Amino acid sequence: MKKISLIKYLLLFIWFSCFLNLLFPVSIFFNYLLIFLVVTHVIEFFVFFNKIKDQRIKNFFLVLIFGYLHLQQLDRINKNSN
Repeated sequence: MKKISLIKYLLLFIWFSCFLNLLFPVSIFFNYLLIFLVVTHVIEFFVFFNKIKDQRIKNFFLVLIFGYLHLQQLDRINKNSN
């Protein structure tokens, strides 16, 4: 579980760096990284749309930020509740 939280903090740092780069431009790389993150996580949300049953708006934003890590947690929650 510690590994997942470490990865989540790393992802939050990457998102923060990308958005900070919009305010204080440092490198075009961060702009491309931001576009890549947004596009891939939106596609990921729609690919796994059927797995998300409750609170779709909240889960959309969590998938947008954390991607497949959040989907894995949803799978664990669904398996434990069944």
